[in-house]
Amino acid sequence: MRNSREVSRYRFTLAFLVGVVLLAGCATGQTQPPPAAPHTSSPSPIATTTTAATATPPSNGSVCVSAACAAQGVQVFVEPDAGEAPILNAIKGAAQSVWVEVYLLTDANVMHALEDASQRGVDVRVLLEAHPYGEGSVSPQQTIETLNAAGVHAQAADPAYYYTHAKVMLIDDATAYIMTCNLSRSGLGGSSAAANREYGVIDTDAGDVAEVNAIFQADWNRTPTPALTQSRLVVSPVNARTDVTALIASAKSTLHIEDEEMYDAASVQALIAAAQRGVNVEVTLPSSAASSSDEASAVAQLTQGGVHVRYLQAPYMHAKLIVVDGTLAFTGSENFSSTSLDQNREIGVIIADTQALTTFESVFGQDWALAQVA
Repeated sequence: MRNSREVSRYRFTLAFLVGVVLLAGCATGQTQPPPAAPHTSSPSPIATTTTAATATPPSNGSVCVSAACAAQGVQVFVEPDAGEAPILNAIKGAAQSVWVEVYLLTDANVMHALEDASQRGVDVRVLLEAHPYGEGSVSPQQTIETLNAAGVHAQAADPAYYYTHAKVMLIDDATAYIMTCNLSRSGLGGSSAAANREYGVIDTDAGDVAEVNAIFQADWNRTPTPALTQSRLVVSPVNARTDVTALIASAKSTLHIEDEEMYDAASVQALIAAAQRGVNVEVTLPSSAASSSDEASAVAQLTQGGVHVRYLQAPYMHAKLIVVDGTLAFTGSENFSSTSLDQNREIGVIIADTQALTTFESVFGQDWALAQVA
């Protein structure tokens, strides 16, 4: 989410990168200011807090930029068309456990479903960002208290991260939902006047599920992120910057991108470098991006560098999507911002499933056709 700290960080990084010319396929380093002081909150009694989470977990050594390592056999749902059904059906169908780690949880129907699951004996746990930008009328702490009163094990997310911005749900330790959408009304279908473009991936690969499980447990217990074994998972602050940069650098013909934010100077330069080596780079942003002077500055750089940018009025562009050459895609919670890539807890996945790619490309094409040239 955008905030004044992010804008300041963007200006700093942009100044550092002026005059730097990227070689094709190379990542540009950034000098980051120190993270803000951690939020103050305590885990619930069921957590076993032993070691504080590290701000810079160990890096994942491998990068997935081919179909050979990417996820197959996944299902994809698209918002606002899918509505609440994918999430509600999953919760209602859970037999053993529902574990949720999310930035925002405000949808009343989802909250009721979690409470009902807990009351029928399902192990329901919720990790919720304690200090989201523009909290709204109901604070996360109020939500946590409401859920706990109904038997759900809910607690504030690990304050070691600038934001816990991930959007994941684990069902019965067998299925991982890796999403761009919050569990909010606007994220899950909304209304005609307030609906987001979002993507959700339903992943039953045992390795992916085990890794998301391990990350959730580390965050629940506020311990360091475990070493990643699945190179297709994109996790901030572990490997997200490396993976996103590598995906952009791997493109040979096309890059189709949808994102809510464009604040990261290194990513802007990487996209320009792709365009200058002959890749057709198309980026769809929400129309609100045009009203931000710093984001408008990034868009001006992109267009001057040969990147095609459009603004979508509706649905609101909250999705995070990169499709490379029509054969590989990333989606998840990461935005093009230095906070998102380097300091938040974020989770995404790299996909090569043919049906998923067809869906992504089809929706991107629809949005691109409706969007206005920047």
